[in-house]
Amino acid sequence: MSANTPLHPTRRLRSIRRTALAATAALCCLVGTLGCGDEATPSGQSAPNTVPAAQLTATLDGLRTTLVAPWGVTVPGIAATVTTNEDDQVGETTAVSGVADPPGTTPLTDRDRFHVGSVTKTFTAALIMQLDQDGELSLDDSISNWVDFPDGDAITVEMLLGHTSGIPEFFELPGATDDMTAQEAIDLAAGAEPLSEPGAAFSYANPNYLLLGFIAEAVTGSTWAQEVQTRFFEPLGLTDTYVWTGEAQGPTITGARSECDYEGEASCDPPRPLPLVPVVDSTFWANVWAAGALVSTPADLARWMRALVMGEVVDRDHVDLMTTPSPESIQSFAELPPAGPLRLVGMGHGLATYEIDGLGTGFGHNGQVPGFVSNVAHLPDASLTVAVAANFEQADNLELLGQVAVAATSAGP
Repeated sequence: MSANTPLHPTRRLRSIRRTALAATAALCCLVGTLGCGDEATPSGQSAPNTVPAAQLTATLDGLRTTLVAPWGVTVPGIAATVTTNEDDQVGETTAVSGVADPPGTTPLTDRDRFHVGSVTKTFTAALIMQLDQDGELSLDDSISNWVDFPDGDAITVEMLLGHTSGIPEFFELPGATDDMTAQEAIDLAAGAEPLSEPGAAFSYANPNYLLLGFIAEAVTGSTWAQEVQTRFFEPLGLTDTYVWTGEAQGPTITGARSECDYEGEASCDPPRPLPLVPVVDSTFWANVWAAGALVSTPADLARWMRALVMGEVVDRDHVDLMTTPSPESIQSFAELPPAGPLRLVGMGHGLATYEIDGLGTGFGHNGQVPGFVSNVAHLPDASLTVAVAANFEQADNLELLGQVAVAATSAGP
């Protein structure tokens, strides 16, 4: 897209569902930061309660059609990883369905990597939590201690984490384009009218996490990308995860979307068949930075979320902060309809709370960037972690996660 192209309306992240938000344990341990967890059984080997690969593949085959039936298209490709934990033994199953190069015919593989959008925020939140845990900053700090921003004395680090700062979403503001850098996006938001007084209301917005990225750099003296690499990717063995800077590192696939009139959101709404358009490149992928620039696989995301929620990345007090939804977010999401078997309850400091029919509560995050959607959650009561990704921008990542989770547990191995 050109620098003057308005941002796509659906990029309001079904990472919190338009109006709001739309694992293997550690392979090595980072002393004082990451704990060792249970060793996973690789895909294809048996472990108690491991989801059969054929069962998971059949689920994805069906969802490629049913998930987007109103659009009159088929999702080009979906990948999913489901991990189970029984008797301290972790079983992991990864399955794929479809193609990696829409409108081509190259089969998707379990090593293909997806742009995962706002799932990136879980890494940024964990980084800030580690810095608080280590006493290098405080969640109660005014952000003016670290960055320049209007009314920064009244906005705290904690408000950024929980999207209660009142800062507006930059790509909903006049003048926003896909080509804006992270700093330009923050500058645009800084010049806009706040949505509320700091701390008064929940409003999901990417500038919160762009600011957190800059705060992390100010505190550590290192780059955000280097910090997430050394603190998380390397010690947890997330070898298929990296920060997108405009160049692929390994088999990164082609995205897709249904073409519609981006000038008017109503004209993008189903039902009607719409042409499938490949998304080969987007400056937005890199420019959302600490709020959405990661590339990964469902297998890596499942390992990450399981480790994070189980307390292997930050201590239990900080996990509780991440997984406890704020009253403001609960109120904001109260009127949202369920996405199939999944209901979005609220958001804590970096993680959303989901309720999935028959499986209980899960904690995770979803993502949407041009051409791609993703979602991941760990469900402690069900001893289950589910991660999904698809190369179709209009797919509902909340329903996708819920449907895969329910189907994966609906029949025994």
